[in-house]
This record gives sequence, structure tokens and C-alpha cells, in this order.
Amino acid sequence: MEQDQSFGIIPLRRNSSGHWEVFLVLHKHARYWGFPKGHAEANETPVEAASRELKEETNLDVVQHLVAEPLTEQYRFTHGQRYIVKRVFYFLAEVQGVVKLQEKEIESGMWLGLVEAMARITHPEGKAMMARVQTLCPN
Repeated sequence: MEQDQSFGIIPLRRNSSGHWEVFLVLHKHARYWGFPKGHAEANETPVEAASRELKEETNLDVVQHLVAEPLTEQYRFTHGQRYIVKRVFYFLAEVQGVVKLQEKEIESGMWLGLVEAMARITHPEGKAMMARVQTLCPN
């Protein structure tokens, strides 16, 4: 069994009515809706890796972190003959900027209200993460 970990930002902004919206991405290769994330580079802290991945995949920048500790999800999958246990550490953050998607890894992206995002997210682990976001950032 192989262990893997990634880091991401759950990107939030307030819309014109003052309600939270979240930016979801459609990951190109695995074809699922979720949050921007990726692996850390050498000597990067988890929050640095998460912020860099957000910038690379969406062109968005972190304005402020909304909670001190990352939210963690864990799941298992197979890749070829390998069995992988993956942990993803997400930092909840208010973001700003003009979206420009990284075409190599991201097929699409959209801002959605928190309820709409729950319906759009593909995997149960992502839906559980979105439920935590709704609790931490009520509208």
C-alpha cells in the first residue's frame, strides 16, 4: 500500500448579496469536480504548496485564511497495480483575482453557491468536505 498526500485551497468569495461562493474545478484527467489541489515541491510548507497550486490551476490568490487548521480528507484508490491511500489537506481561504484555468490539468471551473456546489461535487469525500465548509462559513 502506497501513501500519498496533496494540499489545496477551498477558494471562497462573497457575492454581491454577501453570501459565500466556492470555486470548483473539473480535473481534466480523472474527470471529477472538486477543489484545486496538488503535491508539494521541495522545501514547501503545506500552506505554500496549497497556495501555489491554487495560483497555478486558477490564477486566484489567497486574501485571508478563514480557519487556522486545514480540513483533511482521506480516500483510497488504485492506479494500475498500485493501491494508494491519499490524504488531502485543504486550507479554507477567501480568495480574489481573475480566473484563468491551467489547461494542462483543469478542464473547467465555476463559482457556485455553497448548496449548488454540494450538488456539483463528484465524490462523497468532496461532498463531506463541502458540508464542513457550509458549517464553518454559514451564509
